[in-house]
This record gives sequence, structure tokens and C-alpha cells, in this order.
Amino acid sequence: MKIPRYPHLLSPQDLGFVTLPNRTLMGSMHTGLEEAPHGYERQARFFARRAEGGAGLIVTGGVSPNAAGRLGRNGAVMTEAVVADHGRIASAVISRADE
Repeated sequence: MKIPRYPHLLSPQDLGFVTLPNRTLMGSMHTGLEEAPHGYERQARFFARRAEGGAGLIVTGGVSPNAAGRLGRNGAVMTEAVVADHGRIASAVISRADE
């Protein structure tokens, strides 16, 4: 019998404040959707599909904490005005992961 190389990869991981369904991670990446037309809706669909595919933890990217950290001249910045939009992305991921 062959012993699996990563026997715990697909088992849940308790982080204390949340339990991940498995130990796979989708790392942060800039999709280019952050500044695109209907970008938040498109990102919600993009990341929801990754959750549906089984990613245990998804790290989004492409949004800077302030103007000084922008990825480009018109790069996305996290402000109070867009917090609800980012919440829609998180909600889409959670609902897809629960299916």
C-alpha cells in the first residue's frame, strides 16, 4: 500500500476562529478586474468559481490599502466607499463554498 505524500491536504484545518474545509490555498493575484467595468461583480464570479472548485482558503489581491501603494496610476484602493463591494465578493465565495 502506497502512503500518500500529503495525507492531511484535503482534511479540515481549525484556525481557532474558523475551520477551513481543507488545506489548499489560492494565493493572492491581481486579476485586472479590480479597475474593469463591473469589476466587483466579475470578481465575485471569478472567486466564487474557485471556491466551488474546492479551494480551502482564497487570498484576493490587486487592491492597495492606500493611494501610495497602488499597483498603477489608476490602481484600486480600499476605501470606505468600496467596502460593501468587497463584501459582495466574500458573500459570493461563501455561498458557493457552502454548495
